[in-house]
Amino acid sequence: MRSVLLASLGLLVATAMCSAQSQTHEYRAEVIITLPRIRGFGLLMVMDQRLAMSDLTQDEINIGSGIISPQFHRMSAAFEARQVKTVSGSVEHRYIPTFYFNLPLPGGFEVRDRNRFEMRDIAGTWSQRYINRTAIGHTIGVLDWTTFPFVQSDAYYDVKSSRFNRLDGTVGTRTPLFPGSSIDTFLTRSSDQGKTPRVGITLGALLRVQL
Repeated sequence: MRSVLLASLGLLVATAMCSAQSQTHEYRAEVIITLPRIRGFGLLMVMDQRLAMSDLTQDEINIGSGIISPQFHRMSAAFEARQVKTVSGSVEHRYIPTFYFNLPLPGGFEVRDRNRFEMRDIAGTWSQRYINRTAIGHTIGVLDWTTFPFVQSDAYYDVKSSRFNRLDGTVGTRTPLFPGSSIDTFLTRSSDQGKTPRVGITLGALLRVQL
């Protein structure tokens, strides 16, 4: 647990150093719960909440559910349905097939890749986007704990505009808490051509629990 606290403190310091008037700053808290699996398939429950750092007002809440497959040759798949509410009051529905794979590298490193296709219903208007996430990390021992520090990139391709219009860069660490659960603490810098200001800084934590 001490390693988790130290990582969180480091991310807080880094966020303060990144502060600028031309950026948005938010906290992100996400929980993913996997219900007991049946023949390797598990039901997912997801909640993702984003808060403005300045006054802790809610920028966005993302709630959904889905199903994930068993892993086969380091690959798995999932399908989720989510509802997203933003601070402006808009409601968006997303239907999301996702494919994952892990690839071991020399020296104990590992690549974790996620390919996600989002079908989005925004106030009756449909749009689609493709998101590729690639993370590289290495499991290490810290005191009595093991942790997986990683660097990660997310590239967003908007089908409507036919271009990559957003890129996220993340540093973080994943730490097991107890069997079937882990917590990610992370710092993300986003560059989104569709928003003003374009640059955003996110400090977050993702809790995964498998029942």
